[in-house]
Amino acid sequence: MKGRTIVIGLGNTILSDDGLGIYASRHIAERCKGSADIDVVEASLGGVGLLDLMIGYENAIIVDAVFTSKNKPGLIYQLDVDDLGDPSYPSGPHFLDVRTSVELGRRLGLAMPKKIKIFAIEIKDNTTFSEKLTQEVAKALPFLTQQVLEFLKVDS
Repeated sequence: MKGRTIVIGLGNTILSDDGLGIYASRHIAERCKGSADIDVVEASLGGVGLLDLMIGYENAIIVDAVFTSKNKPGLIYQLDVDDLGDPSYPSGPHFLDVRTSVELGRRLGLAMPKKIKIFAIEIKDNTTFSEKLTQEVAKALPFLTQQVLEFLKVDS
């Protein structure tokens, strides 16, 4: 991948499977040590805060949990921002989703990444207070991190 890249691991490590983005980013950061072109961050935010993290990078990778209840927990998704549907404009900046944040940044003329990729796992539980992933998600996590590393072209 050419240009400066940010990997953003999203989640909350005290809400079971919701922490997977954070856990993945920790593994990815370890593998990317020494790379001048790749920054890895952990974030428990959304909306405009997410937008602020991406400004100035040519590429962004977002690693997060997805709960659709339509697919089996552990299923890995690779999505582009456009796969997330049309932007929605809620009542305040703290409620912006990824798609809307990116669109807002572009409309404001901010230096948004040209390429944004989302890697996610279908989760089972994001409501239980626990620092452990469910079995299905924990089993899929190494495969997710491997896919991100391959996308980054980092030796794993």
